[in-house]
Amino acid sequence: MRKTILILCALTLLPITARAQGDQAASTSQAQQERAKQEIAKQERQKAEEESAKQQQRMGIVRSYTNVQVELTITDQLGTLAPEKKTVSMIVMSGSWSKIRNTAARTGPFQVGLNVDARPFLNAEGGIQLELTIYYYPPQGKPDQPVLPTELNQSLSVLLQSGKPMVVSQAADPASDRKVTVEVKATILK
Repeated sequence: MRKTILILCALTLLPITARAQGDQAASTSQAQQERAKQEIAKQERQKAEEESAKQQQRMGIVRSYTNVQVELTITDQLGTLAPEKKTVSMIVMSGSWSKIRNTAARTGPFQVGLNVDARPFLNAEGGIQLELTIYYYPPQGKPDQPVLPTELNQSLSVLLQSGKPMVVSQAADPASDRKVTVEVKATILK
């Protein structure tokens, strides 16, 4: 009788034990799959970084941790009025983005703003390749003048020599006689 009870208990526990072992195996399998996915993602990131480094090397870009000071001067002239100058200055590490956002409230429906994104790269010859995006909402005239909605939106890449300014764009407003000139100077900081 005792043997029969033990056999019945063992038979009852057998499916529970098998299910627990199956759950544990499934959990282990999921963990292994997750580790495999992470390893594949890591290898893909490394491959992309290596390809990016090769492409930069082909382009003559030097990978370095050097700071670059980027100075941007916007000269805004409306008609025969005296030109107004706005200057933005930032320090950014070579190969990294720097972003400046500046917006001011203005009476009426329009705002005044200046957004600048810059990413410098050093090249093997000592020059600076600069990727630059400018979004400029200039003042809309003087109080006694009509409101002229206008904006400047530019993205460009340019090769600069350290410390030497260069006029990189000149734009004319199609609706008025406003002229906007952009000058950039990038200086390698030692």
